[in-house]
Amino acid sequence: MAAADLAAATGPMLTGGRWRDVLIGATSALAMFLAALDFSVNVALPELAAGLDADLQSVQWALVVFMGVRASLVLGTGSFADRFGLRRVYLWGGAAYLVSMFCIALSPDLASVVGFRILHGIGTACMYAVAPAIAANLFPPHRRGLGMGFTTANQALGMVGGTIGAGLLVGAGFLGQDWEWVFWGRVPFMALALVLAWLFLDRDPPFGSSRNGGENSGPPFDLTGTMAMAVGLFALIVGTRLGREIGWDAWQVLALLVLTPAALFLFWRIEKTASWPVLPLGLFRNRGFVVSGACSAFVYLSAFVIWFIFPFYVADTLGRGPEVLGAMLAVASLCGVAMSLLGGWLSDRISPRFVASAGLLGIAGGLAMMGLLDGESSLARVTIWVSVAGAGNGLVQAASYSLVMKSVRPERFGTAGAMLSLTQALGSICAIVVLGGVFAMREDHHLAQLVGTMGSESAAFLRAYRDVFMIGAAVAVAGALVALLGRSPEDVPPHKNPLSFEGKG
Repeated sequence: MAAADLAAATGPMLTGGRWRDVLIGATSALAMFLAALDFSVNVALPELAAGLDADLQSVQWALVVFMGVRASLVLGTGSFADRFGLRRVYLWGGAAYLVSMFCIALSPDLASVVGFRILHGIGTACMYAVAPAIAANLFPPHRRGLGMGFTTANQALGMVGGTIGAGLLVGAGFLGQDWEWVFWGRVPFMALALVLAWLFLDRDPPFGSSRNGGENSGPPFDLTGTMAMAVGLFALIVGTRLGREIGWDAWQVLALLVLTPAALFLFWRIEKTASWPVLPLGLFRNRGFVVSGACSAFVYLSAFVIWFIFPFYVADTLGRGPEVLGAMLAVASLCGVAMSLLGGWLSDRISPRFVASAGLLGIAGGLAMMGLLDGESSLARVTIWVSVAGAGNGLVQAASYSLVMKSVRPERFGTAGAMLSLTQALGSICAIVVLGGVFAMREDHHLAQLVGTMGSESAAFLRAYRDVFMIGAAVAVAGALVALLGRSPEDVPPHKNPLSFEGKG
């Protein structure tokens, strides 16, 4: 095989020796790990509120603004990385991430924390966009599933580190500080990631050229499309959060919810004519691309109830403290790490859609059994079923990344990874808004039926908890059926394979 053919088959970063490849893999792993560490902020919310003299409702804006910026910019950063280089975006995003850690930790009030979380969101969007692309380039096509399992395993490790590490650092309270260590603790990891990226990632071409072309070649970056999508998604996220706080009929909420479809419609019109669109509309005719995004959204829409409703079951129904909750979620995340690696390995041997379907069915089974728990359930039983859901999550995430990276060309790996990050964020938001709303309505309904009985509030909570977890299980089953609709590139005859359709519309 000619050298050029070998490079095309193995990916542009699989050059320079084994140890260099290992260090490039570590660079990708650190990016995914650091991006997922924001679960630590959820653990530290009470300390953050106390330290800044704010209530929990107000301090949640530090989460909302971060999620809004990350979700609204991740596709733009992925497209920018595809156009101008992964290393450049990694370094810029890592620098923004690192600076934001210092600024947030030194912030004197909540307003400053929320403001600097914007910079943090930009850095995290860059990490989520380029980390999967770096790993996909590192592995040859027939081992790309293993590379994506490696990527999602590091995302799960970040969740473990976020839940356990935050509790240890905040509890220790070094130098008289508590919540600040949630941010100080990331500084050495991000510094190491920047050093590795600077030394080992392939250098990018100058701005006047494309990644694969000569000087002054290639189309301009689609800045107007990026801004239109960012405005639409940020308005959606802030509008839904504000609606829960001040009411859905408030003029501010209505204005934001009207702005959302207007901005997204403008985005669609721009993408139809852009020479380098942020999201090529032709990719929606690529079934692997669409189904992988749908599976990722179904995972977070169904299983995110574990992160915002299950903690109240542990605290209020079982009467256990945060250390027990953290241990359970850590075990579930570690199961996700192991199954991510297995899912990636399997995705190189059978169609990723079958792996994704099996993972979603595992989530459905875990959520259904969690819905049958009661106040007498043992900790072992609870841990088993939350771990089953975590294992299913690991399988489907690895399969989703594998499917999308096998369905697009390398020049759109950044866009593909960013799309999955976006669907994860949107699935989480929908879970909080939709399933959170359903939970509140069902709890009120059950409370009205049980009024006057002993322990009515606890019983109403448990019934509403069961309702929502059963709905989550049903959503996961629907996702498993959608996964079976997908086709991997190897499922399609070569002459009919629409691999990475790069049309304008």
